[in-house]
Amino acid sequence: MSTAAQNAGVPLPPPTEVQPKAQAASVPVQLPPTPPETDFDSDDSKSTTSTAPTELDIPLPPPSREQQVLDVDKPTPDAHVPRDPRLIRLTGVHPFNVEAPLSALYNEGFLTSPDLFYVRNHGAVPEVQDAECLDWEFSVEGYACLAIFTTLF
Repeated sequence: MSTAAQNAGVPLPPPTEVQPKAQAASVPVQLPPTPPETDFDSDDSKSTTSTAPTELDIPLPPPSREQQVLDVDKPTPDAHVPRDPRLIRLTGVHPFNVEAPLSALYNEGFLTSPDLFYVRNHGAVPEVQDAECLDWEFSVEGYACLAIFTTLF
């Protein structure tokens, strides 16, 4: 019983246990693979980027599918961005805000391919060529005493 309830003289009902409900005939669900266990006794001096074969067999995400600009996106400001048609649109056509269907994520396995990453936009996706952003600098500033500056490369 809480102190406030005791002081007010209000009795609380006895705690109840939540009983699990019986499940109806369930359909088997294929879950994603379990990640490999971490080996805490391994030698940390080994490089994790080595090309030598390792004991762990970690599957890579499926290869990306060929993407194209969808017909529904052609009349929008995002007409230059190819999309995966499996993505579920959350806000209509524009701005482009999507999530992957859970079935597609389960089929991908433990690692998600870039095709199925969620997208959140508040406006048009800028059309930028790779050569244009080589000298861009980003800053993280605020109430902290030290601002952080970084580049893409």
